Amino acid sequence: MPHDATTAPDAPALVLEHVARSFGRDAADQRPVLRDVSLTVTAGDVVAVVGRSGSGKSTLLHLAAGIDLPSAGRVLVHGRDLRTLGDRERTLMRRDRIGLVFQFFHLLPHLTLRDNVALPDLIAGVSPARWRARALELLDRVGLADRADEPVQRLSGGEMQRVAVCRALLRRPTLLLADEPTGNLDDASGALVMDLLLRLAREEGSALVFVTHSREIAALARTAVRLHDGALEPA
Repeated sequence: MPHDATTAPDAPALVLEHVARSFGRDAADQRPVLRDVSLTVTAGDVVAVVGRSGSGKSTLLHLAAGIDLPSAGRVLVHGRDLRTLGDRERTLMRRDRIGLVFQFFHLLPHLTLRDNVALPDLIAGVSPARWRARALELLDRVGLADRADEPVQRLSGGEMQRVAVCRALLRRPTLLLADEPTGNLDDASGALVMDLLLRLAREEGSALVFVTHSREIAALARTAVRLHDGALEPA
């Protein structure tokens, strides 16, 4: 995918600068979730974020994806400060530059495997001639090409997550964010999904940030950091 003229191609894929995020009904009732978090992820990096439930891992990923905005600090994707972008610009950034993988797959059960993979392009109005071969190529790389025209509801959990990984990679994102990608899978399926996620991210040249509660899964990353009391520390 060509670089957006408004991004800096040589900038890190993701930078969090002194990021804080609090939640509350009003200014007097704010609960801090993240405190002074700084992190830099360059092209090709694989970073694991570990921590207990409620430690802020998902909040961190939502900020990195521009789904949420920080209470303080900056989040930059390829040099663009997400707080300076409007809702539509952040949506387009997610669509074109960021791939998202969720714990619970978020697939549409009435669609085929191929159409679930192609969903970002279907929503964007891209012609089938442009996405059909790419979707099938990705399904082939995860061993599901022969089932491309089946409804996704026939799949096991591990197979659904493989389809979700393909969907995240469809538009060749430069930043891949995965939120507990093995959290809803048994050990064998989780190991297979992580192997595929790491291999495909490497082959596609995407920086990968994934959050997990598992130290064994975190050990697969090049760098692991831990969220504790809202702050990052070495894992």
